[in-house]
Amino acid sequence: MSKILVAYFSASGVTKHAAEEVAKIAGADLYEIKPEVPYTKADLDWMNKKSRSSIEMEDKSF
Repeated sequence: MSKILVAYFSASGVTKHAAEEVAKIAGADLYEIKPEVPYTKADLDWMNKKSRSSIEMEDKSF
C-alpha cells in the first residue's frame, strides 16, 4: 500500500485514463469515486440545459 492516493471521478472515461497514468508514474494507489446513480449518455449531454450534468453544474449544492 502506497502513501500516495489518486482519487478520481470519471463519467466518460477521460479522467480515468489520466488518473491511471498519474498513479502509475507516482507509484500511487488508485481509487475511483462512483456516483450512487450512474450517469447515462443523456445525463452527460452538456448541450442540453436540462440534462443531469448541466443541472448539477448550475446548482452549487451539488
